[in-house]
Amino acid sequence: MSEDSTSYLGLPSPALFGHRGCRGAAPENTLAAFAIARDAKADGVELDVRPTRDGVLVVMHDPTLERTASDPRAVAALDLAALATVRVDGERVPTLEEVLRFCRVEGLAVNVELKRDVPSRVAATRLAARLLGRAEPGKGLVVSSFDPVMLALFRALAPKVPTALLLEPETDARYPLDVLAPRLGRAVHPDRALVSEARMRSWKARGLWVAAWTVNDPHEQRRLVSLGVDALICDDPFGARRLLDETRDVRA
Repeated sequence: MSEDSTSYLGLPSPALFGHRGCRGAAPENTLAAFAIARDAKADGVELDVRPTRDGVLVVMHDPTLERTASDPRAVAALDLAALATVRVDGERVPTLEEVLRFCRVEGLAVNVELKRDVPSRVAATRLAARLLGRAEPGKGLVVSSFDPVMLALFRALAPKVPTALLLEPETDARYPLDVLAPRLGRAVHPDRALVSEARMRSWKARGLWVAAWTVNDPHEQRRLVSLGVDALICDDPFGARRLLDETRDVRA
């Protein structure tokens, strides 16, 4: 899979990713949420992964099940069989492999975030590289993380899979991003507040594909599109799709 930003993931620009599927319309990070993102005509979905006790990558944002399933147990303390009994508002926690299979069939790109609040970042990264290095998603695959060390290790283990450094204001102050981000892939995924005209010029001068998160306000979506971001990651792909279609109609 090429990392050339001009053909990145084979997606239109700007592309639309459903954040954790379609939060609010269905339990986040579940197959139901990803199906709704598909129905909203999203180009892809963003999701979070972490390993179970027996080394299976599952799609879950938080380290515990407290917020999503009112269960205080940690995902890393459960094996897959135990986790299969858990319900998130009636939906089960899917494995990453299941979601990849669904997205391949439905023609959705996949943005996989490697969570860093795990017992072993090295072990989690190795699991992801083993699975994603042989994955064949429908439209494309990108692996992202806030942790540059995890991304560097992933790139060493699965060099053909596109990667992106996730940026937040705290990260922006800690790392020399103009130097670091291009070394960790051909994409950068900044918090929407970090996207400015000057930063876009800098990122684009380095050939980076820019996906901003989590962009739910229509005025902010328009601002980012006008600055030339390559993708929006949104909780409501229905609303964002309408806006992007309207923007394309005006430009046409």
